[in-house]
Amino acid sequence: MDLTRFHELNIILLCGLYGSGKTEFAIKHFMGKERSRISRSEIRKYMFEMTHFGEKWSATDFTEENEALVKHIERKVLEHFLHNKRKVLIINTFVMKKSRKRFIEIAREQKKTIGAIFLSRPLEQCLERNEQNTIGVPGDVVTSLFYKIELPDKGEGFDEVLVVNFKPV
Repeated sequence: MDLTRFHELNIILLCGLYGSGKTEFAIKHFMGKERSRISRSEIRKYMFEMTHFGEKWSATDFTEENEALVKHIERKVLEHFLHNKRKVLIINTFVMKKSRKRFIEIAREQKKTIGAIFLSRPLEQCLERNEQNTIGVPGDVVTSLFYKIELPDKGEGFDEVLVVNFKPV
């Protein structure tokens, strides 16, 4: 898989369902490539554990009330890295166009390049893999997101788009 064009981009959105392999893909293809990583799931986890005196976070602790703050932190971290001329990899599900739109807008406002890599794995595999994750989410959430998938395309404003299809086992 040739990711040469992606390594040149300022911002990459790494998209896919829970259990699709985003973290593995990020480590395999971007670790050590002078790129900072932002993960909304990890922001949620660290924020919860910090404010709950070290109590361990799980996906069932997710609240819409805190999500606005999580997104604000994510944006500020992104802005900080871009201001300091760092390339960024943002990991989240990003299954719908509207979830990607604000990052495309930030890239355009700051005259930065942006791409999307979507890991497309069969639902059954995602459900199985999600159960093995340390931060697994309820299966009905994964299934619901699966039926909302809108694959990214350049028409949204991306400079590069790659859909990585995994075969059923």
